[in-house]
Amino acid sequence: MKRHLTLLLSLCSSLFIFLLSLFQWDLDDRIGKYVSPYIFVLPFFLLLTLWTLIYLFSSRKWLPLAIQVITVVLWFFIPFEQLNLEINFKLHQQKREEVAANIQSGVLKADGVDYPSLIPFSNEPDNSSLVDLPKEYASVSRGRDDVAVETKGKAISVLFFTSSGLFGHFSGFVYDPKNRKPSSGDFGMKFDEIEKIQKNWYYISY
Repeated sequence: MKRHLTLLLSLCSSLFIFLLSLFQWDLDDRIGKYVSPYIFVLPFFLLLTLWTLIYLFSSRKWLPLAIQVITVVLWFFIPFEQLNLEINFKLHQQKREEVAANIQSGVLKADGVDYPSLIPFSNEPDNSSLVDLPKEYASVSRGRDDVAVETKGKAISVLFFTSSGLFGHFSGFVYDPKNRKPSSGDFGMKFDEIEKIQKNWYYISY
């Protein structure tokens, strides 16, 4: 019974680590504002790893510890950041296109006033281009409650943030209904990377 319980706990802890790593962005948006899920999962995983090591010496059963070690190795080598990006894009693509359509039709509008920034970084969106999001669309722009817009003729490109770090560094998905590639300088910012994801969608970062 003790052997089976240790093996089961080892499998569960590894599964929790992988699920948390795969869906970290959405979990952060939902509960990360209050407490990080890692606070509970990581100590559980580390304590269980220590227990499986003790269990190996006491019972000569190596499988639980092997599962823990393999989990650590995979966690370092699997590109979870890229997987998070792809999962987040697929999960929220429809909602993001709804937001873009609402902005294009005028249902959602930018403030129109360019307030001075309290933190004058050299690379940040123009305040006049920001559109506040209703609560039901809060998950489409990670860590923010707004998106940035760029008007090109009659069409409007929309930038959905995937990260908005310190010192003007950021990344995001750009939706353009005309499938036009974003240019550095759009949204009042410069880009280092511009990559096409699929028709009408691009990934940008700085």
